Amino acid sequence: MPKSVLRWRVPLGFLFAAWYVIVARPGSLPILILAILLVVLGCALRSWAAGFLFKGKRVAVGGPYAYVRNPLYVGSFIIGLGFCAALWQKPLPWRVASLWILFGLGFGLVYRAKTLAEERELQQNLGEEYVNYQSKVPAFLPFYGKAKGLSSQTFSAELYRRNREYQCLLGSFAIIILLIVKFCAVP
Repeated sequence: MPKSVLRWRVPLGFLFAAWYVIVARPGSLPILILAILLVVLGCALRSWAAGFLFKGKRVAVGGPYAYVRNPLYVGSFIIGLGFCAALWQKPLPWRVASLWILFGLGFGLVYRAKTLAEERELQQNLGEEYVNYQSKVPAFLPFYGKAKGLSSQTFSAELYRRNREYQCLLGSFAIIILLIVKFCAVP
């Protein structure tokens, strides 16, 4: 995927979020609660990961990075699943099915391309240290459990702040509030 497409991932994400807010109609309270729990879990994973991330300057090996190489993207996927789950209804309307399909295709295409580009860059910039890390830690699913033999690293509130992960929290909670308002407004 060309770099120009990757640059559009954030603006497209905002467009998708706007469309989502317009068409979203939470189906039931238990489903809404499950959705909120998934969003909170995804935000928590992203927040945890951001406190270990040096953005290309050093290999992040602590916290969730000892289990998967892309915990920020795993967190984003969980958040997206939560927002998709909030829309579950019987029967399933076309607008909900279309959101699920767009989310799945968009996430798969954009984040796959993004991770491949990032990994090439990390291999070039960090060399053998990153290649060694890559050989021990899976990209998305923690099949092996915690990777052994990585240096220790602790969570840094300063890294969390510098990586501006609070923006994901604010955006996610704003959409949750809108979903709750929409749910309460339905007769």
